[in-house]
Amino acid sequence: MHFNQSISKQHGSVAISYLAMLIPMIIAAASTIVIGYQVQLSNRGMQATDAASLACEFSGEYDGTMAQGYLDYYRPKIDKVSGQIGTHSGCNVSLSYSLSTIFTSLTLSDASFVVSSTANEKAYVTEDVASEPLELILVLDISGSMASDLDDLKAILKRGLASLKEQQNNALSKDHIKVSIVPFSDGVSVNNAPWLNETGTFCVEGITESGGKFSAAHTVANLDITHDQTPVKTFQPDKWLMDCSAMSVTLPLTADLNQVTNAVDSLRTEGGTASYQGLIWGLRQLTPNWQKAWEVGPNRNFDKVERKLVLMTDGADYGSHFDELINAGLCDRAKDYGVALNFVGFGVYGARLEQFTRCAGDANGVFSASNTQELDSYFSQLLSVQYDTRLNFGNN
Repeated sequence: MHFNQSISKQHGSVAISYLAMLIPMIIAAASTIVIGYQVQLSNRGMQATDAASLACEFSGEYDGTMAQGYLDYYRPKIDKVSGQIGTHSGCNVSLSYSLSTIFTSLTLSDASFVVSSTANEKAYVTEDVASEPLELILVLDISGSMASDLDDLKAILKRGLASLKEQQNNALSKDHIKVSIVPFSDGVSVNNAPWLNETGTFCVEGITESGGKFSAAHTVANLDITHDQTPVKTFQPDKWLMDCSAMSVTLPLTADLNQVTNAVDSLRTEGGTASYQGLIWGLRQLTPNWQKAWEVGPNRNFDKVERKLVLMTDGADYGSHFDELINAGLCDRAKDYGVALNFVGFGVYGARLEQFTRCAGDANGVFSASNTQELDSYFSQLLSVQYDTRLNFGNN
């Protein structure tokens, strides 16, 4: 009997001890929940005010509707939470959330609270170039058939270059964009080329002969072989033979877009069409050995430059040299150097466009223009640079 009474007393003691421990545990759990709510409201309050203040700086004026939108967007998904917009001075914005908790009957003296945040963000909008550094080669047909459209072409190119010049100011460096002009008719000419031992204007032969005859295979093999290794055949322009233009000469790659504009202005029409010559000498603005010979680089990591060649013509070549060079792998060799080939046929036949497609390797690299308006649209897109909008916080 005494033993049973002892067990009953022990059970009673355990129950009392358990109840004594349970109440603090409940209070601790309730406090943890309330503190968690407090932290969440505080974080959301700061997010809402930062967003509202930043939007104010971006738009240039405070907008109460927009502030309310951010307050609603960041409101925690907790019952009985309300948001309030406080006073503001300019873009110094004050937003707050308040919550009346369900734990007011416990020992917490005040379980209702308000959290508020004030932010005054400064944001400056700048534009960064989104593309890799660009080396763009414009290989342009200046044969006699272009005479009636040359002025329009010049105007189109100069508008594009003016836009490109404005965009270049936002680039990380002034040589981020380089452009070369390679005019061609029956041939290509250079003036005071640094890789020649003579000064003056010369026609330069792009093809290589073997046994006294044109060899497409040797021409492709010699694409990046410079004059000091395999001499380039040169001769002075002759207005009677019309082998090349004495007035419209190659402009090597340059970041000076004023110089490029002047080169476009100086274009004159004459002679026939040998676009394969323009293609070869255009590629020789982008291959590593010839860039050194032209004294234009490469002045950056060779793998980090976007290289693009655009050949524009209004006619077909005489002879079969272009097809033979494609078959010998000239266009594939260009791609090995990371050059994107693009062709613009200005009123040309379908067979010429098909030839261009075989060289480009993709129909998207070929554009057919039937009038100067379409030509203008193409070059407007071509002579543009992609930019990313960037927000700088706190610094101009």
